[in-house]
Amino acid sequence: MKKILLALFLTIPLLAANLQLKSGSVAAHTEMLMDSTIDPLNNSLNADITMDGSDVTTLRGKFWVDMNLFKSDKSDRDKNMYKEVESDIFKLATYTISSIAKAEGENSYTISGVLDFHGKEKPLIAKAQIVSVDGKLTINASSMILMSDFGIKMPCMAFLCVRNQVDLLVKADLLQ
Repeated sequence: MKKILLALFLTIPLLAANLQLKSGSVAAHTEMLMDSTIDPLNNSLNADITMDGSDVTTLRGKFWVDMNLFKSDKSDRDKNMYKEVESDIFKLATYTISSIAKAEGENSYTISGVLDFHGKEKPLIAKAQIVSVDGKLTINASSMILMSDFGIKMPCMAFLCVRNQVDLLVKADLLQ
């Protein structure tokens, strides 16, 4: 009996399948009072994600981006952003999924995890639409961070400051 239980226990990790990232992006949005919106985009999302069978709530793993690959409509502003987030020191931002729970609404979920950004780890919850069709899993998740929570002071010019809040939108297409 012990051998059967041990064999079953050892095969549990084999049920989780690695998903392959087909494409993904992270869009950030903030604003400067009385100026304009700031919308850098990173189309180089990376992932190491597993899922048990077709149960979306068993998604586990992590997503990460190279901070030097965020681009907006102004390259000078991008250079200032890289400086403020110290992207030469803290090259990656990583999100590790802790759990996923079904939320109210079709294909709606709440993703809980930890964001490792600028050398600090903080819990982060995202609202997501997750759809699985014909072997393709699509995740559209949104959340918000305060840069000050990660030790980053947003730049100011005279009395005009960049907003501390950054809205995040993550899109990922994975193959099962």
